[in-house]
Amino acid sequence: MNHLIHQILHDRYKIESLIGRKTGRRTFLATDLETRSLVVIKLLLFGPDFTWDDLKLFEREAQTLQSLDHPAIPQYLDSFEMETELGKGFALVQSYIEARSLREWVQCGCTFGEAELKEIATQLLEVLEYLHTRQPPVIHRDIKPGNVLLRNRSGNSAGQIYLIDFGSVQTAQQGGTITVVGTYGYMPPEQFGGRSLPASDLYSVGATLIYLATGQDPADLPQKDLQIQFESCATLGHPFVHWIQWLTHPDLSKRPASATEALQPLHQGFQERLIYSPAQPFAVGIGDPGSKIQLQKTPEVLKITVPANKFGSGEIDSRKNQHGCLSGLGCSSSVLGLFLGVAYLGWIGFFLWVLGVAIAGSLCSRSSKPYTPSYNLTLQHKGHSITVDVIANQSKEDMKIPQMQLKTIHAGHNDVPKYRLSLNCCSDFFYITGNRAEIQWLCDELNEWTGLEIQYENYTTYAV
Repeated sequence: MNHLIHQILHDRYKIESLIGRKTGRRTFLATDLETRSLVVIKLLLFGPDFTWDDLKLFEREAQTLQSLDHPAIPQYLDSFEMETELGKGFALVQSYIEARSLREWVQCGCTFGEAELKEIATQLLEVLEYLHTRQPPVIHRDIKPGNVLLRNRSGNSAGQIYLIDFGSVQTAQQGGTITVVGTYGYMPPEQFGGRSLPASDLYSVGATLIYLATGQDPADLPQKDLQIQFESCATLGHPFVHWIQWLTHPDLSKRPASATEALQPLHQGFQERLIYSPAQPFAVGIGDPGSKIQLQKTPEVLKITVPANKFGSGEIDSRKNQHGCLSGLGCSSSVLGLFLGVAYLGWIGFFLWVLGVAIAGSLCSRSSKPYTPSYNLTLQHKGHSITVDVIANQSKEDMKIPQMQLKTIHAGHNDVPKYRLSLNCCSDFFYITGNRAEIQWLCDELNEWTGLEIQYENYTTYAV
């Protein structure tokens, strides 16, 4: 296609240079002789490797660009058919943006700090917010470092972001297509099956950020259960790492559903993303509206408040048993004292029995102090481990179990219809009991937040 250099197409566009090449496609930089401005011309040719899917995607790109008006997206200018030495072709003309791609920035040795990555993420998500709220929604399907341009980068700013190459675009009305497009490493699992949703673009944004943070393509990084393992290769704070993991979760249902939802933690400075109150966790039909279990979560800390009758541990159960023994001893002693006193000592014995009951009652009142109404179970990221902290809320004194390192999480039947979730630490364990919906909800939340797989007992009949 070098023979087209310096040629004039459509009596208007003078080809200056070749700037991109794909199978059956060429992208040129050209001068619009009418406006004297630079433009980009994409050509699709009827060659030996031409497919009708190529034409379908090419026409879709032109139609989509015509309908869009956003400063971070190239403008549609013109389209036409043309004849070349290789046969008939189609041309799409769009505005030229003088900027380097994110891939080019990295290949030139540039690195990006966390503040810059957050700026880039915010701008990309705002573009997607515009695309995904169109009617019908527009899904890009090929967001990657080579398709995101960056210019005006300075020490105080990450620069201005532009999203280009809508050659893989799809709209909800075209959702029936089974054409698989995208770039390996930046495509979510569902896209390999031809399924694309707004959350699919969010995955690609997260994968692009991983490339900028590590300098490596996500496909070259290790994976665990399809989740990209990038944390050890990046210097990022835990909240931002967890946010990127949220975007790139392989399970579509565990990603943010929209760009708006994904933007909230960025706008709020990664303050609390999800707060569950006694009524809220089950307002969407997850469990029992009467549940008193509460959960609060940020990327750094997860706190569960559990009523005393639903919570226990090795140490707590031991204390409860001690209380029970003292109480039982006092009651049984009073009955025995009455019998022996009356039988052998008459009124003197009865007086001694009353005195004994008073003493026993004092012991019972001390030993059987009402159990704490609730426990606060706090999980916190400490380096590469997770610590567990427990505080019992009482009116006069608090019982505190010091921090321990979380090892494993187990779930299963406790005593049907009750279920049990157990957090096993280095020197003790903590457990929460509840109905199936409560424990299932907690399993989902802990699995997502800790990254640990929930291990189920052999006799359990449900799974997360």
